[in-house]
Amino acid sequence: MSLMKILKLVGGSIIDKPFEIIDNQLRFYQERKNSAHDQKLRQEEAQFMQQLEFDRQKFNAEIDDMVARKEIERNSLVMEAIANYQRTMAECTVSIGNSLGNMNIELRERATALVEEKQRQYSALQDAAMDKASAQLERIYEKFPTESRARTIMENAVEKQLNNIIETSDRFMRTIDADFSKMMDSVQRITENTMTNASQYISPAFANKALRGGDDTKLLK
Repeated sequence: MSLMKILKLVGGSIIDKPFEIIDNQLRFYQERKNSAHDQKLRQEEAQFMQQLEFDRQKFNAEIDDMVARKEIERNSLVMEAIANYQRTMAECTVSIGNSLGNMNIELRERATALVEEKQRQYSALQDAAMDKASAQLERIYEKFPTESRARTIMENAVEKQLNNIIETSDRFMRTIDADFSKMMDSVQRITENTMTNASQYISPAFANKALRGGDDTKLLK
């Protein structure tokens, strides 16, 4: 297994991909009018999601090619983490797109601010982890230029660090997806409560009580 090549993959495509996908999705919906029922918007949205899926598949093909060339062993911890990460990318890309597509302009602005804050936290954490893994790998190859039991043990420790970095990228996508879902659920609950209250106030029973001077008239004051 070539840990240097895996380090390059993790430090580039895997860490950057969540940024790329979420930023592209936010930019797409911010540039479109706020109409969930606009036919042109839906057509553009479908084309955009197709392009995202094409880009994701290209990313996956690069990883599959590395596996085929034995640069990542199939039974390694890193390979398992990458496989889970690939599934997360597929699920969350669609889910995040659906959430953004149903948000109004104000909610999208809140979503953008949320992502920006989480990206700052994510970047600081991932950059520090990558710097540490890179420095450790350089020291290992400098101290043990040839294959040895000691080098293998130390490489395994770095592999576990890379595994944690991949899992952090996975959690970042899932966190954004979950936060967007919570935002949509909150709006839906507010809307449902508003509709329930409105229905109560215009109901015949409420009107009769109001005409009779019932206690419910206090709600109108």
